Amino acid sequence: MPEEILVTVIGAGVVGCAIAYELSKEVTGDIVVVEKNPSVKGENQSSRNSGVIHAGIYYPRDFGPLKSRLCVEGNRLLYEFCKENKIPCLRCGKLVVATNSLEEEYLQDVLRIAGENGVQGIQVIDKTRVKKLEPNINALSALYIPSSGIVEATSLVEAFYRRAEECGVIFLTGNKVTDISPVGQVGFNVKIESVSHHETFRTKILINCAGLYSDEIARIINPDSKYVMEPVKGESARFFSFKRPELHLSGMSIYPVPFGYLPDGERLNVPFKDFLELFRHHKVTKSVGVHISPTFEISTTGSRQSSTLYHPGIAAGVKPGYSYNTGSSFTIGPAYSKPEDREDYKPSRDVSYFLEKVLPFFPGLKLEDISLNQVGIRAKLKGCYDFIIERDCNYTMSLNLIGIDSPGLTSSPAIAKYVKNMVLEMI
Repeated sequence: MPEEILVTVIGAGVVGCAIAYELSKEVTGDIVVVEKNPSVKGENQSSRNSGVIHAGIYYPRDFGPLKSRLCVEGNRLLYEFCKENKIPCLRCGKLVVATNSLEEEYLQDVLRIAGENGVQGIQVIDKTRVKKLEPNINALSALYIPSSGIVEATSLVEAFYRRAEECGVIFLTGNKVTDISPVGQVGFNVKIESVSHHETFRTKILINCAGLYSDEIARIINPDSKYVMEPVKGESARFFSFKRPELHLSGMSIYPVPFGYLPDGERLNVPFKDFLELFRHHKVTKSVGVHISPTFEISTTGSRQSSTLYHPGIAAGVKPGYSYNTGSSFTIGPAYSKPEDREDYKPSRDVSYFLEKVLPFFPGLKLEDISLNQVGIRAKLKGCYDFIIERDCNYTMSLNLIGIDSPGLTSSPAIAKYVKNMVLEMI
């Protein structure tokens, strides 16, 4: 490696890779990305999610200014990047459904936030229109959000990674950062270790994108860092519609109205004004709840494509003759709980839990229709709702990205541009 690196990024998830690629297009100097996993496939948060492209309807500007801004911007940029790089994505649209009068209170707040954030094309629809769009979905009313979609998350991470590598970014996979020593105000000595060796190198600028471990990296840089991660386990199940043709879904994402959730993952059913008071004092979290979203499946070219909304795209690394399609497989989740630790990927919910959560709006589903899918851990920051993207107060050549949970996947290209502008001021 060069004697001194200009920029070092810790973490090669979707945000770290997007930042590395964005910087490589404008920054003259060496860029290194250190990743503890043996390959760059988004093995942690980046791929352990439902792959939803959010529109920006959930994040109040006064409480989460970065989430509200970067999600809406990221939505547009992500579709553009996927089109340019042939990443499987689908602007499938979303219904946020209310099944009773209490939920309709919460639905009005979603509409308010969407309007404040400038989300375009949203429609309030009644139960008759819901039935026309999705005959098997039950709702008193709903919001239709056309700009919501899905993306094949692993392909997205790999595309950012490949584009960055093509632009000269060096990726050090299978290496864990074990120590960071500030060198006055001019940079840092970074110690990394792998199975077979260890080394120390000098970097001028350090960008902490370590996801679940970003709080620990922040404390290595500055022991007085105040941020503490409070991880949340999210589990999902799967439903295959071809097994029950009478339960056909058109291919949209179907979401319940977002509610307040207690630390154990259970929903708090209180009037909206009571929820808002608890939420503003960090006594409950706000969650989109257990929802249904279409997923991509690999198939041979020319095979049946069951969704008329299918947007073709060849993913990075997919063999010629194969493609992705949608319409037969749907995820149900996430079901939240408190993990034992940051690596607790053991299932803790059974399929009956998922059935219970979606029956109010998808009443035809049965227990035997559902199978468990995957488990992920979200980088939820204790006592903080918004993303943290800031320079360390003592070591200003370091930049921390902490608590980049949902909508981090959607926001990743917008986060990258935001960070690039901060880095250009530091060089």
